[in-house]
Amino acid sequence: MLLAVSFALPILVGATLGYFALRSAPELLTLSVLSLTGGVLTSVVVEEMITEAHEGVTSQLGPVFMTAGFAIFALITAYTG
Repeated sequence: MLLAVSFALPILVGATLGYFALRSAPELLTLSVLSLTGGVLTSVVVEEMITEAHEGVTSQLGPVFMTAGFAIFALITAYTG
C-alpha cells in the first residue's frame, strides 16, 4: 500500500499544481506545456521501449529535437487555428 501511495502522491501533487498554475493562463501557454509534455513522454517511450533506438550511435540531442518538434507543432496549430 505504501508503495502505491509513493507512486500516486507525486502525480496527484504535480497535476494539482499544474492545474492551478495554468487555469488562467493563455491558451498558447497551455498548449505549449501540453506539447512539451507529449514530446517528453514520446521520447521516453521511444528510448525505453523500442530496442532499435539503442542500436548504433545515438545522439543526446535526439529527444530534445523531438520535444522541440512537438512544441513547434503546437505553436503552428495555435496560430493557424
